[in-house]
Amino acid sequence: MNKQPVSYLQTDSRWKKLPYRVPGETATIGGSGCGPTAAAMAIETLTGRTFTPVDACKWSVDHGYKAKNQGTYYGYFVPQFRTFGIECRQMLGSSIYHKPDHSIHSRVKEYILDGCWAVALMGPGAWTKGGHFVLVWDWNDKVRINDPASTSARRLNGDPATFKNEVKNYWLIDARNYNKEDDFLSSYDKFKEYMERYEAERAAMDPPEWTRQTGEWDKAKESGIIADLSRPQAHATRAEVAAMVLRAKK
Repeated sequence: MNKQPVSYLQTDSRWKKLPYRVPGETATIGGSGCGPTAAAMAIETLTGRTFTPVDACKWSVDHGYKAKNQGTYYGYFVPQFRTFGIECRQMLGSSIYHKPDHSIHSRVKEYILDGCWAVALMGPGAWTKGGHFVLVWDWNDKVRINDPASTSARRLNGDPATFKNEVKNYWLIDARNYNKEDDFLSSYDKFKEYMERYEAERAAMDPPEWTRQTGEWDKAKESGIIADLSRPQAHATRAEVAAMVLRAKK
């Protein structure tokens, strides 16, 4: 399962009334800032640097991506993420609203299961009355979402069929390194735990039959050649092998 990004709400009291506007409108972050808020959650998580909806909205306005009397231009996401060295790409050039059987849904799901995230533009329905950007961070039995405008369980854990019917477009974000960075340590810890259990089980085993038949192991122990080893089936280190060779030559 992917790791959940930092969660920000465009309706947070710290900034919901702050302007997100161009000349000739009165738009605010709370009313129109879903796109930059979705981007801010991913950017702050992937970079480890504070990047709030205020920062993202300012960047959008400064670079011409705020649409007058609307929200955020589609062209905002790719250059915004590129500024932080994060790969992002728009998946489609046209809307797939009310096209739940479109092949792009399964492709995006595959990318997400591989560790990517996606900004999804939602059309009218369960997530919005008009248009709304959300951040999808995992997709299993539910579509796991950071919604910039809601903490409702229904909107954060979306029904896949409903989601596919209402999404209009996707922007894929490469979060694979972030989501997979603990895999090696996790695998190593599991391997180490297995080996410790394996060695403990072997230590409790009786010496193999060949040692009881020939008595060589007992003779070697009595002579001091293998005085530091407890059992014949243990793995010897190079230092232990060297010690045994030197003792045997005496």
